[in-house]
Amino acid sequence: MGVLGSYHTHSRWCDGQGEIADVIEAAIAADLAQVGISSHAPVPFPATYALPLADLRAYREEVLRLRAVYRDRIDVLLGLELDALPELRGYNQREALDLGFDFTVGSVHFLRETADGQPWPLDLSADLFDQLLREHFGGDIRALSAEYYALIAGLATYPGVDIVGHIDRGVRLWNGDGRYLDESQPWYRALLDDTLRALATTDRIVELSTGGWRRGLSDPWPSVWIVRRCRELGIRMTVNSDSHHPSQIAYDYDRARAVLRDTGHREIARFNTTTRTWEGAALD
Repeated sequence: MGVLGSYHTHSRWCDGQGEIADVIEAAIAADLAQVGISSHAPVPFPATYALPLADLRAYREEVLRLRAVYRDRIDVLLGLELDALPELRGYNQREALDLGFDFTVGSVHFLRETADGQPWPLDLSADLFDQLLREHFGGDIRALSAEYYALIAGLATYPGVDIVGHIDRGVRLWNGDGRYLDESQPWYRALLDDTLRALATTDRIVELSTGGWRRGLSDPWPSVWIVRRCRELGIRMTVNSDSHHPSQIAYDYDRARAVLRDTGHREIARFNTTTRTWEGAALD
């Protein structure tokens, strides 16, 4: 069995496909050491992508049931992907975290609000991102980036967050061919450096998400230069695929392993089911 796991996974319980058992079976077939089930946590606004609050307890019970079924074949971890907005701190704690989970992935999917007062999605479409940039930031990608990365930096102290999800996706997803920004610009590098330093102070784990490659980008999330900077700052990383179908469970994991090695990483973060803490495991 390999050392890698997959802690950022989705199924039909939220916006993914397949049953949780299908996700687990795919992880076993991919020779993964662990699989974390992390449906999008409920949110207090209309959303088709998230697990409905009414289903949260049933979801939790299903993961725990399957953990017992597969206990001799793979470690199954109970998790959630939180929409880690500052205004949702109390809601996330009260409605989700207080039930008890092994881990959470903290992600930022929204910035500002739409005309009807709903959170504005960063990743729903290129047109919506462009509209957000024009209407709320006057077309200034630097201002949008600064606000976005301030939220990412805030995950350093966000309740319950273990893994920081796809940290640069919010500004890179629609940046094909450098449409909005050049990542080599000093102001952008400085923003990332400040963000990573904040995350390093509380020992957060940053995921290397192969989802960027799956979306046709040249780099994963985060970009390779950020993966290198994580190593320089002593930030632990893990590999995730942000799978939305069982077949994506270990997408481009060999490539991800190579990136970690090439940027100086020698360990990967792995959940210890005995101590219930994250520890370093040597890359295989």
